[in-house]
Amino acid sequence: VIDGKTLTSTVVDLNPWVEYEFRVVASNKIGGGEPSLPSEKVRTEEAVPEVPPSEVSGGGGSRSELVITWDPVPEELQNGEGFGYVVAFRPLGTTTWIQTVVTSPDTPKYVFRNESILPFSPYEVKVGVYNNKGEGPFSAVTTVFSAEEEPSTAPSGVSATSLSSSAIEVSWKAIPWKMSNGRLLGYEVSLL
Repeated sequence: VIDGKTLTSTVVDLNPWVEYEFRVVASNKIGGGEPSLPSEKVRTEEAVPEVPPSEVSGGGGSRSELVITWDPVPEELQNGEGFGYVVAFRPLGTTTWIQTVVTSPDTPKYVFRNESILPFSPYEVKVGVYNNKGEGPFSAVTTVFSAEEEPSTAPSGVSATSLSSSAIEVSWKAIPWKMSNGRLLGYEVSLL
């Protein structure tokens, strides 16, 4: 409550670049009167974004693709005009980040296509934010795998042993992990 002789008040702890409107109620010892008509909407000034996107993840996609996804930052947390994302990624174990800019604030994904991307390879990824006032923070670094492909080699050492008049055991050597080009789900045995 503000004393009866004061005709201004500063409202603090508001969010940047958000429109607000206000009402004022006069009160005395009996109680409060009717609220005023709302003020005109007034927008707070812009500020550098403070919140990175959440749920940074990815994976899947087509051959030679690295798909990076995130939950977009809500408009009320963008803190100004010119909001977008800085997507950074690098092969796991390397030091140099590859960066690109996504200028649409509603975009939830970036797809990097390059023939040099090996299938099912781990990448470190992070997504940052920016607006006309500057760059904000990046998300935590997470690991995302490039797109899977079909296995690039067949199982070796296939042999068959008769077990009975109606059963044959088929065995083989596992394909090397690097040749699986993804999460190996299993093997299929077919009768010729």
